[in-house]
Amino acid sequence: MKLRTAVLSILLSAALPLQAADITLDATQIQRLGIRDAQPQAAKDARAAAWSARVVASPDAEWVVTAPSGGVVVRVPVVEGQQVAAGTVLAELRSAELPEMGAALAQAKAAADLARTHRDRDRTLHAEGLIAERRLRESEAAALQAEAALGAAQSRLRLLGVSASDASAGRVQVRAQAAATVLERMALPGQRLNEADPLLRLADARKLMLELNLPVLHAETVREGDLLALDGMDAKARVTQIGWGASDATQTVRIRAELPAGKAGLRPGQWVKARRSVPAGNAWAIPASALSHHSGRNWVFARTASGYRAVEVTVLAQDATAATVSGALDATAPVAVGGVAALKAVWLGHGGE
Repeated sequence: MKLRTAVLSILLSAALPLQAADITLDATQIQRLGIRDAQPQAAKDARAAAWSARVVASPDAEWVVTAPSGGVVVRVPVVEGQQVAAGTVLAELRSAELPEMGAALAQAKAAADLARTHRDRDRTLHAEGLIAERRLRESEAAALQAEAALGAAQSRLRLLGVSASDASAGRVQVRAQAAATVLERMALPGQRLNEADPLLRLADARKLMLELNLPVLHAETVREGDLLALDGMDAKARVTQIGWGASDATQTVRIRAELPAGKAGLRPGQWVKARRSVPAGNAWAIPASALSHHSGRNWVFARTASGYRAVEVTVLAQDATAATVSGALDATAPVAVGGVAALKAVWLGHGGE
């Protein structure tokens, strides 16, 4: 009742022309109407309503470490969630197959040494004219074959990540090929494995993505390349994939966005709030309570020396508490955020459009 009386009193006493956008109010009238102000903040982009997003590892940042040969797991000295450096021992196995490989390597090395010796001897004898060229070619071919067999034996152990001494002892130490985070231990000490059975699942923690499940209507507003800003963090994710179909059960579309490499403070499985961020010129961030709607248009009341001025704005993004608008606002001129309904009544009483 008091507010209505104050509005009526001001409507009768204010001296503005009917169609003017300016509203002349003195300090006493502003206080009686309960008007409060806030400073608009320049915005480089417009951020839409917040969506829930889950942090996940990028598809190309996750891999499985497998057993290089059949054997028994002796130890797995890492735990889930542990960050490991390149070269860190991830698991150790005992394998009955390795001593045979070590022996095969030793035999191949001995055969290659002998073949090289025969080749070098025959080259000398051929240079002195003591043997035919055919015999030299045979010894050179034998040396090539022996070196190829030695290379194959060495490559076999190198691919397994096993040294010649470890092969002779029947021991395999599986090491990390790159810095990573352990996501899952897939084998336990004492477990017998075949070649290529999984040991651990690793991920590069520097390569993360956001995964969102948006209602179909919201998903239609998203485009590949759009930026998603994370609440409370100085990070933006770029949309890289928009699902083709919608879930039958939830009628949502899955969207993935790539995060900057090495962004600290984010972990796989973490839930965050993300907002679509669109570049905007002459944009201002204001409280949502500053907006007033009339005749299908949006207005903000900016403070002037004599009271307020109704300024038409375009809403770029809005949620329950904040809005991003473009319009003829000024960082030095506060806008009304409280008592806006009363101010609108005064304005319309003066013929505001």
